[in-house]
Amino acid sequence: MGSNKIGVSDFALTVSAAIRAQMGIRRISNREIAKLIDRGATYVNSRIKDENEWALGDIEKLCELWNMTPCELIESVNTEQSRVAETLNKLKRGDLDIAAYEDEHKYDGDGDEPA
Repeated sequence: MGSNKIGVSDFALTVSAAIRAQMGIRRISNREIAKLIDRGATYVNSRIKDENEWALGDIEKLCELWNMTPCELIESVNTEQSRVAETLNKLKRGDLDIAAYEDEHKYDGDGDEPA
C-alpha cells in the first residue's frame, strides 16, 4: 500500500520562508507565534520546518498582526531573493568591487601594533 501524502508545494515553501524572515526581523520565536495564532508549538514547528503547509487563516492572522497584506508578505521574500540573485550575478561578472581589494593602505599599520 502506497502513501498518497501530498508534499509541501513550492508556493507554501515561499510563504514559509517569508514567515521565517518576518519572525527574524521581529525577533519572534516559534512559541510566540503559536500563542499569537492560537496554535500549539508542535503545529507551528512543523510549518517552520516546512513539513506542513500554513493554513490560510494562520497567514491572515500573522499578516494582520504584522500590519501587512498577504501580498506584501510574499513580495518581501521575492524582493530579498531578487536582491541576493543580483548580487551573486554581479559577483560572477566581476562587477562587484570589494573595497579591501582596492585599498592602497590595506596593509599599513594603524599604530596600535606592539613595538
